[in-house]
Amino acid sequence: MEDTARFDRLTRRHRECLRGVRQLKGSKEIADDLGIEKSTVDSYLTEAVRLLGARNRRDAALRWAEHEASVSAPAPAAPDKIGGDSARLSEPAAVLPVPVVPDEMIVGAPGDTGEATARPSSPGSRLPYRRKGQRGNDLSVGDRLIWIQAITLGIAIGFGMLMTGLQVLTRLIEVVTRHLS
Repeated sequence: MEDTARFDRLTRRHRECLRGVRQLKGSKEIADDLGIEKSTVDSYLTEAVRLLGARNRRDAALRWAEHEASVSAPAPAAPDKIGGDSARLSEPAAVLPVPVVPDEMIVGAPGDTGEATARPSSPGSRLPYRRKGQRGNDLSVGDRLIWIQAITLGIAIGFGMLMTGLQVLTRLIEVVTRHLS
């Protein structure tokens, strides 16, 4: 009975991570599947090992798999957070939406004319590097030139501050050396 209580303390995320380990996936693969960070997966697995009293994550995954196989009809789990899990409140959609990657057109979409999809223009999120889910960044030539100037100015200011700091440090060393001599 005590073992059952241990398994009941596992949250939905603990169980999902343990299933990933059982499928011989690494933390990064599990994180990609669940849409969370690798460090979060590692912390879930560490906590699951502690809760189950296992030696390591592999042992915890094997214990969870045995428990899961021994339970014929699993009872609905308690919500993992206040407010419950919205996935349990409605049926999953029969047709999933087509995933859209920025800079690509949606093939076979209604009204498909072969042109690229419109890009949202929000000045706050136009950064000079590629973000997750994109093939490349979405900056125009003008935006790139502005970023080049901004980065150059930042480097110049940083270099000036470094040189000023080194000059002050040199003077301080000279004053201390004269004072000690």
